Amino acid sequence: MTVESAERVPVLIVGGAYTGLSTALGLASRGVPPMLVERRATTSTLPKAWGLNSRTHELLSTIPGVAAALHDAQKDVRLPLVKSGPTVRDARAADVPEDLLARYRMLTAAPACWLPQATIERILRGRAEELGADLRFGTELVSWTQDADGVTAVVRATGDGREYRVHADYLVAADGYTSPIRTSLGIGVEGGGRIGHVYVITFEADLDAYFEEGRFCVTGLPGSGMSVIHDSMGTRTLWVDYFPEQGQSEADFTEDLCRDRVRRAVGDPGLECRIVNARPFTLNHQLAERFRAGRVILAGDAAHACPPVGGQGGNLAIQDGYDLAWRLALVLGGQAGEALLDTYQAERRPVVNITLEREVALQAVADGRVLSTFDPSQPIPTPREILGFRYHSPAVRTEPGDDHALQEDPENPTGRPGSRAPHVRLERDGLALSTHDLFGPGFVLLTDAEGTAWADAAANVARYLGITLTAHQIGGRIRDAEGVWRRRYGIEAGGATLVRPDAMIAWRSRTAAAGPERELENALTAILAR
Repeated sequence: MTVESAERVPVLIVGGAYTGLSTALGLASRGVPPMLVERRATTSTLPKAWGLNSRTHELLSTIPGVAAALHDAQKDVRLPLVKSGPTVRDARAADVPEDLLARYRMLTAAPACWLPQATIERILRGRAEELGADLRFGTELVSWTQDADGVTAVVRATGDGREYRVHADYLVAADGYTSPIRTSLGIGVEGGGRIGHVYVITFEADLDAYFEEGRFCVTGLPGSGMSVIHDSMGTRTLWVDYFPEQGQSEADFTEDLCRDRVRRAVGDPGLECRIVNARPFTLNHQLAERFRAGRVILAGDAAHACPPVGGQGGNLAIQDGYDLAWRLALVLGGQAGEALLDTYQAERRPVVNITLEREVALQAVADGRVLSTFDPSQPIPTPREILGFRYHSPAVRTEPGDDHALQEDPENPTGRPGSRAPHVRLERDGLALSTHDLFGPGFVLLTDAEGTAWADAAANVARYLGITLTAHQIGGRIRDAEGVWRRRYGIEAGGATLVRPDAMIAWRSRTAAAGPERELENALTAILAR
């Protein structure tokens, strides 16, 4: 077949699920229009993963229009439930302690999100296309090569078979845990590999007596190897353990067997139900040995995969896409050196590995336990993993004496470079907001009413380096509602904190400086690998 003439794009993304869509959205929101190819005809039509954790929600909220779309999609959604019992009919709900919710509200302003992946993917796709991303569903990668100047790929439209060539500066491999791109690069993986198998059965049945409309609910059935999920959109899904190593196969899951498993799980042998979809799902534990090879960068499941029990795999995927997008945009815009891309692996891989290990531990004791707790002795994901992680790389100006820990207690933040910028409640013109509402697509400098010299320096440095750098003085129009922001950011009067586009603290001057412009310029030049 004849390959048609080539198209030129800054970034080619292969894969159109969470990872690819979040990368495309992040790039397009920064004025870099990528091309995404996905062999499926559209985004997911099945629930798959559910919800976003607070870190993921904070990141997506920096992109105009996304938070509003998520809010509109779940405006009637109530707090999720976790139930446990021998059957759905006999299950009892576990109370969510109010003190747990109150503690989370102190850590983040991000609202809970319990939408299914299918809904979230549609929102990400729609906003990415509005911002200029070229998303080509029904298109698959045929072949690719790379050299020092970029990547040349051949892609094919699955409908008419038309093939054409694409030249890109960078290729993002968001092609799943089997990742043909990773395999062709010869990048190995670590971890336990395939650690389990489940069959996922989506069904329709009248279960209104057991589930509330618009309320996400997980029902664990201890000892049965099954759990039932009722999502906020009313979709019912049954997860069933199965064991190929013991002779079971996918062929065993006939429609009759699937219907029988649903009836057993519900506790009603005569239940009328319709099987909508039934498919196998492999539980994986793997971590790529490296996330980058030249002009090709791995993200999402292509870089790491974990069991879905704690609900962190999809969150890690979206976070990868966001973290890659702001770096790629700066490099492609000439505002940063290419070495900035290496900080993606240096920062993400150690932190992701902690989450993977916790998810594997949770898989062994799951039985419907999906709520996060504050107890680090439990395998359940805690705020330390979700909000208390720390990054270490040249894109963080680590302070002398730093212990290089990968986590800290988010309830007692230090404000150290490499940590997430803490949420602090503020007021502006009488309206409540969070420090996170001050963050956006570029760098942000936070200082106080005594830091006018820092604000002036930020404007000059932004012009000189050609970057987006916005200074906010807390203490004037923006009021520290509780008088805690300097303590939580670890600075004194006249000090300043530099926050990256991913809401991570990159550098700080704990006190007023004699030469603020030079200090800020030196810090940013190093961070941007200039």
